[in-house]
Order: sequence, then C-alpha cells, then structure tokens
Amino acid sequence: MNQLSSISVEGPKRLGLQQELALHRAATARDPESQFIRQRLAMLLVQSDLFEEVIELLDGRPDLSQSETMVLIQSFLAAETPEANRRVCAIAEAAAAAAPTAGQRADALADLAKAQIRLGDETARATLEQALELDPANKNACKRLATWLLARGDAQGVLEFTRRCADKGAAHSRLFGAQVLALARLGRLEEAREIDGRRKLGMTCELPPPPGWNSIAAFNAALAEQLLAHPGLRYERYGTASEKTWRIDVPNTPDAPLVGVLLEQLRDRIDGHLGALADDDHPWLAGAPANGTLHCWCVITEGTGHETWHVHQFGWLSGVYYVAMPELEAHSVELGGCLAFGVPPEAVGEAAASAFGLETVRPAAGQMRIFPSHSYHRTYPHHSPARRICIAYDIWPR
Repeated sequence: MNQLSSISVEGPKRLGLQQELALHRAATARDPESQFIRQRLAMLLVQSDLFEEVIELLDGRPDLSQSETMVLIQSFLAAETPEANRRVCAIAEAAAAAAPTAGQRADALADLAKAQIRLGDETARATLEQALELDPANKNACKRLATWLLARGDAQGVLEFTRRCADKGAAHSRLFGAQVLALARLGRLEEAREIDGRRKLGMTCELPPPPGWNSIAAFNAALAEQLLAHPGLRYERYGTASEKTWRIDVPNTPDAPLVGVLLEQLRDRIDGHLGALADDDHPWLAGAPANGTLHCWCVITEGTGHETWHVHQFGWLSGVYYVAMPELEAHSVELGGCLAFGVPPEAVGEAAASAFGLETVRPAAGQMRIFPSHSYHRTYPHHSPARRICIAYDIWPR
C-alpha cells in the first residue's frame, strides 16, 4: 500500500464565517474593483447560502477570474430553475473554452453537464466523458456520469469508465463508491462488498478521556456546552446530505477549544489503526495520500433531523465521534438515531440494496468510528426532542 506518512490537525480558525463575511463586505464597499477581495467575498457568500447575492455581485462582469466564474455557476445551480440552468450552460461553455488548464476546463464541463441533465439534454453524457478525458480524477464528473448511467440501467458502463479512470491514476471516494454501486446493481455482491471494504478497513472504539479529564462523560458534557453555544451554529446548508439539522461548518475555533483537544485524540487513534493495515492490498489503501489533514464539522439533530445516503467526496478516510446521544426509551423507533451502512436503493434498486445488506449501528456517546470515505452511509431520525451531537471528520489529501 501507499503509506500515509503524516496526518496534521486542521488548525483553529480565528474568525467565524459571519465575522469574516462582514469584514469582506466592508472591504468590498471601500474597494469595489479589487478582484482579490471580491473573489473572497463571493466564496464566503456561497458558504452562507447567499447565492442571490453572489449573482448580484458577479453576474455580467467582464473581468471575472476563472474561480469567480465557477462560484457564479455554483450559485445559479443552487437556484434549481430551468432559467438558471440555461444560464449555467451559457456561462460554463464559455468558461470551458477560456479555461487555462485541463483541470479547470474539466470542472466547467462537469457543471455544464449538471445543468444539461436537469434540462433533459442527452448530450450530458458526452460532456462528462469529455471532462474525464481531460481530467480522469475529476470527482464531480465521475459522480454525475455514474448517476446518469445507473439511471439508465448501464451498470457495466460505470465499471468500464471508472476502470479507465483508475488506469490513469484516479483513486478517490466517488470512483470507488461508483464501483460499489455498479457491482451491487449487477448482482456481484462479494466484489461490491470487497471494494466497499468498511468491515475490514474500518474501526470502532471507545475514546479514553483526554489528559486532565477524569471521565469521557465529563469531557463530552463540556464539549457539548461549547458546541451548543458556538457562534457558527446554523440550521441547514444547501448541497449537503443533512436534512433538518443544525451544523457548525468550522467548529475548531477559539469559541470551542475542546474541539482541538478531541482532534488530537482522534488523530492518534487513526494513526494506530492505519499502521495495523499497512500490509493490506486493498485499492483504497493503494490510493492513500502521502499526507493528510484532519478536517471536521459538527452535526446536531433533533426530532426528524437526519442524514441522507452519501459518501464523503473530499475525504480519503472519514469518521464520526459521538458527543451526545439522546435517551430513546420513551421515543424509540426501530432505527431511530442509528447510523447505517449499505447502498442507496434509489441508485441500485430495492432488490440490490437488500441483497447487498444494511449494517446498522446504534451509537453511544464517547464512541468513535472510522471508515473509507467511499462507503455509503446515512442516519435515521430519532424523533426525540433531545439532541444528538456528533463531530464528523475526514482525512483530506494534501
């Protein structure tokens, strides 16, 4: 296997999103012609789901950078209307033609195809194939072409294009995840489970209390207090798997210093687990990055909040730590509050999803779990007024 030689913990961010947004709005008002400030403001607006403001800021300007153009495309895609999708087609076609690198051209083509798919344009397949020819490791193009082919019953086509990409060096969560779906759809269940690999490559353990803490329960209580008071706490975010959830996109700030303490504990456990896998020949391990960054976010659910089926597109290894779990005796349903691994029925069909199998886990506070980022998973609503608080994390290649 390739060896992940070092994992660094993402450092604390000194300014919260709203503070940074306010500063860049003020800076843009003072210097409206600064492309650097304008580009940063546009990115912060996207992170805040303020897509209409991005469009007002950028649309129609003749001096947009390639990065600004891609942010503008993302904002039009968020509108999810035929008119906005047609606007995406026009902007993305121009962006692809003007892109200075093959990778940037592939990014523009991948977004062009997303709009084409929404508009029912069958040329989307050719657009995605062109993107992958330019950049075999383009994750969005891989995801969208796999989805397009599976929707038309062409699981074999998914295997063929992902193998071509892999032969050219691509090894990412969308590629492996697409292979799992295609193999499951074809009834090749053992191969699908082997590529998924979570039973062999994953790990679950109880985290010991950090130095200076008498119990993990006391640490969790203090951590939960910091998270619930965090100024970055927000309800929902566009484009995520979260439904009816509260989130903190960047919890590791001076407002929650215990997040940094937790991340150091998690890194040590992850290091130890990966060391034990050093002799395995799984293709996921063969694609390990030389160095990685431990990145995290917080998800808080009440009542009907949950996560839909997803993989972690930007990660190589992913996981979750449970800070608080509600007592469910009085409110419990069969899968309430559970984490589940499997394959989404909407992608492979009910029969294939059932045959692949569903592994459900009832988490407990103080428990950590790691798994390959390409393993499909979801959570179920716990239907309780109490809060389910977790820190999700990825190892991002760097």
